[in-house]
Amino acid sequence: MKRKGYSLKLKGLFELESALKEINNENEIGKYKKIFSENFMIENTQFDDIEDFFYFGKIEIKPIEEYSTVDMWMIDEAVDKYTDFPNWEEFEKAARSENKS
Repeated sequence: MKRKGYSLKLKGLFELESALKEINNENEIGKYKKIFSENFMIENTQFDDIEDFFYFGKIEIKPIEEYSTVDMWMIDEAVDKYTDFPNWEEFEKAARSENKS
């Protein structure tokens, strides 16, 4: 009996963790959408918005400073493949520059 109860509590914690991660992802994607406007994405990528870029690039959405070196390599590869830019740094720089205009 106790084992089942523990199991249910643990499942509840996993569900809570998943829900919190989803909320965090929504916050992060909102930050990225402010940088990478829909117009910028349509003009410079194969996508309508940055969320699609992350999805098709199989990139987990989190703050850029939390990506490891390997993650950044994968992001740079996706940028090179799906955009008009060679890497994330140039991609982000162009998007920020367009926002200032």
